[in-house]
Amino acid sequence: MNEVRRPSTDDKRKQLTLLFLRRTLDDVEQMRRTVPQLIAGDAATWHELRFAAQRATGHAQQLELGPLRACALELAGLADEKFAGAALDAEFLLAATTAIEVVAIELNRLLAELS
Repeated sequence: MNEVRRPSTDDKRKQLTLLFLRRTLDDVEQMRRTVPQLIAGDAATWHELRFAAQRATGHAQQLELGPLRACALELAGLADEKFAGAALDAEFLLAATTAIEVVAIELNRLLAELS
């Protein structure tokens, strides 16, 4: 009489994807708050940015979210460039902050699409 509905594979995937998107958006919010430290060249903050971008890249690949993966990969690449000795000039910092915003835009697009 009362049937218990078990979530389908698609439902589980959607739930996991939404969880990932929300957590990654929290990471992006943290990145936004730390822009002054990034500009100052704080190594620990750059490490956190790189780690969050790498984590987002891996999860996006597993969830087959290609455009988000590409955006996060670019952000991780910029952090790698910083540690390879790139000058923190206006052009580089603009690229880094823009990459953060592009990840945020893609996250918000996906959240709107799945909600």
